[in-house]
Amino acid sequence: MRDHSIPAVLFNEDSKAPHRECRICQKNLMDGQLYAIQKVFKNYPDQEARALFDFALCKNCMEQARAELSKESRQRIDQFMMEGLENLEASGEEAADRWEQNRCTLSGTYLQESSEFQMMAVCQGETLVDSPVCLSAEMLEAIQELLSPESREELNRFSENNFGWPPELKKALVDGDIVLL
Repeated sequence: MRDHSIPAVLFNEDSKAPHRECRICQKNLMDGQLYAIQKVFKNYPDQEARALFDFALCKNCMEQARAELSKESRQRIDQFMMEGLENLEASGEEAADRWEQNRCTLSGTYLQESSEFQMMAVCQGETLVDSPVCLSAEMLEAIQELLSPESREELNRFSENNFGWPPELKKALVDGDIVLL
């Protein structure tokens, strides 16, 4: 049986421990409710990948942020993810296998071969609810293409209101190099 503990790679970059509170409302994430972790990495030549940022959102804040996206964008993203997961299932592989092999959940690309990549996991307390999802830069770009102009604007507003990121990271968000799912 696989270990369902949150792996250290998904820990809070500042504390090097599991995330303890929601980035937006500061709710305690160890209260037994579902929450999501998102973490974005960048690969540099001859170095280990570096985390650009990470955060955790409680279920309520996650649902509110998602509801701000246009219905069209939500449907397109959901369809894209479902098709990718169906293709994964048809291949005979499982998301957990690709996670353990450090590969993109949807494309199978090795994460060290991608310029950037994003990890997402749904958790409860200090436990993974399901295998984390990893998306290569190629998949993130494909998702970015699915966003309506209104949804892109909303994601920019969301990040501006909730994160004190440095200018170069804000530029990556505005340019669409990073997708908050």
